[in-house]
Amino acid sequence: MQLPIKAHYATVAMLAMAAEYDAGKLVAAREIAAQHSVPSQFLVQILQQLRAAGLVQSIRGSSGGFRLSKSPSQTTLSEIVEAVCPANSGIISSDNVSAIQQTACQLWADMERREREFLQSITVGDLLDRVYSAPGTMFYI
Repeated sequence: MQLPIKAHYATVAMLAMAAEYDAGKLVAAREIAAQHSVPSQFLVQILQQLRAAGLVQSIRGSSGGFRLSKSPSQTTLSEIVEAVCPANSGIISSDNVSAIQQTACQLWADMERREREFLQSITVGDLLDRVYSAPGTMFYI
């Protein structure tokens, strides 16, 4: 199963903000777009959806930007994906389906459940830990 590119870009944006969370720094959308090759028009829409979901806060003005609403360890990937790609189950739910259709529908429902469980088990903090522990990662202060 492949998630939409929106989910990828939303995760990248959330990680960029998570990297600045402890410092309390606001991150401008243009910084995220430039540093992580995210189309800026698309990013603005994504950030609005994340804000509407309560995952990020925005501050207007020349020194404004975005920041996480809560700790990276308290935000799951499931929350991010749901914010930008709301669940839209296209699975047939009629009583008048064949056993073959019912079996196929159960398979897709099981896959969606496992995907949801997986995404709920990983936080932005977990991913940030992966970033910091990646071989060859150099941080400057």
